[in-house]
Amino acid sequence: MHRLFRPFHKLQWQLSLSYLLVIVIAIPILSGAGLALVALTPAPTPAQRLVRLLTHEVVPLVPRSLDSQNATARTRLNAWAINFVLNQRPVKQGTGPQVPQLNASEILALAILDHAGRIAGSDPSLPSHDAAIDPSSLAFFLQKMHINGPASQQVIRAAFADPQNQADLVTTLPDGQTLAAVPLFDTHQSVSGVLFVCVRGLRSDPQTTGILDKLSAWLPGSGSYTGNGLPRLLFYALLLLLVFSIIGTLFGIGIARRITGRLQRITVAAHAWSEGDFQVHVLDHASDELGQLSRDLNQMARQIENLLATRQQLAQVEERQRVARDLHDSVKQQAFALTLLIGTAQSRLPDDPLLARGQLQRAGELADQIRQELTAILQQLRPVALIGQHLQAALRDYVHQWSSQTGIGCEFEASDLPIGSEGSALRPEVEEALFRVVQEALANVARHSQASQARVHLEQGCDQVCLRVADNGKGFLAAQTAGDGHGLANMRARVEALGGTLLIKSAPGETIVTGCIPPGEDTQGLTDKRKREVV
Repeated sequence: MHRLFRPFHKLQWQLSLSYLLVIVIAIPILSGAGLALVALTPAPTPAQRLVRLLTHEVVPLVPRSLDSQNATARTRLNAWAINFVLNQRPVKQGTGPQVPQLNASEILALAILDHAGRIAGSDPSLPSHDAAIDPSSLAFFLQKMHINGPASQQVIRAAFADPQNQADLVTTLPDGQTLAAVPLFDTHQSVSGVLFVCVRGLRSDPQTTGILDKLSAWLPGSGSYTGNGLPRLLFYALLLLLVFSIIGTLFGIGIARRITGRLQRITVAAHAWSEGDFQVHVLDHASDELGQLSRDLNQMARQIENLLATRQQLAQVEERQRVARDLHDSVKQQAFALTLLIGTAQSRLPDDPLLARGQLQRAGELADQIRQELTAILQQLRPVALIGQHLQAALRDYVHQWSSQTGIGCEFEASDLPIGSEGSALRPEVEEALFRVVQEALANVARHSQASQARVHLEQGCDQVCLRVADNGKGFLAAQTAGDGHGLANMRARVEALGGTLLIKSAPGETIVTGCIPPGEDTQGLTDKRKREVV
């Protein structure tokens, strides 16, 4: 069952089915409205109905030969007229009428006139067509046929003129008799004669003036409603339903194919965009909603492409800045220490070659560390000191090494630190940032402070880990350091990038750099929420 309805899951067939349903639903509604309109239209009068019966049902049965001068033709026409009139009378029960039934109680006369207006056949029949016919007998016959009166001649002339208004073809006399004449046509559809009748007692036939009779009068081949009108009406209704259903289905399929084709182009472009190919565009120049959607999507794709290009450029700039910070915080500081060692060795070489040799040996070790640091930076690794150990051990080793290289006494303290234990280890980026802060702060102590003693203290609380670097040097003013190098700016950038704060207090005899960073949560993007202070 699911496979049977699978095609209707596609938009094309859904739209086609919707058009078909609209047609199927609209036809009964329109048919009902049409039937209501027909029901409200006035029913034809008995006289008008008589003309319609004669025109649509009787005239096609009249023999074509209307030559009043041909005895054989007259005999055939007289026989047809007599047979037609006789079959208007009651027939045996159980048998249907042999000829169309007029809506009249009695046919007083029926005459077929040729193109010259002469009687070619009639009932009652003309006594004789000889030229020597008694004038009195002819006058009596014409009076009996009701064909020589002014009213009769008027409708006969109207029939020969083939009027469009059927009301001119019938008239009712004061005595209740009705005179009607309808044209007869030859094979060339030219008027070749007239069928004239005189009847009495016109009937309205209420059983045949219902809505079906009114509607069947408009159908091809319609005439009297004699029991075959209903099948004919149903036939035309079904035919109309079939035609409109086919038209609706074809129209729906055409519209659906056009819409689904345009949607398919959008789908292909969206799939290409999802794979990073923004060179694909939707080609749809229509001015409707789908065309506007295609243009908006193309514009969005161009904007995303530009955004990605800008993001790539920013990423490159950020990477260059990161590398610059790493070089400044590690290689530059170690290179400065290397310079001090080499300078000390040069100054002690004449007096104490053994001490100079020791300084050069330590300089070689430091140069090797510089090489390793450069390798780590190039490989985007953590600082060499943090490889294989946690922050506390790395800081202890670095402080001892720095004190040995610079000759400045330095103490390292770590109070209440479960750092490095399995349950409370810091994130790598936090450890790296704090380690770089210690490197930069101690480098500034060695270069600028003229201090004799320094202290590094590491402490972790429940919501942040704090690092404090202090020295007993000459101090400095924050305003005087603005724009000088990258040191302080790099420290701030590293700490605040992780949602932390950096506080610097400096006065003659004491300088304290304090950096605090949340240890566990992801604090990317919180830089603007932190306050930067320099005292």
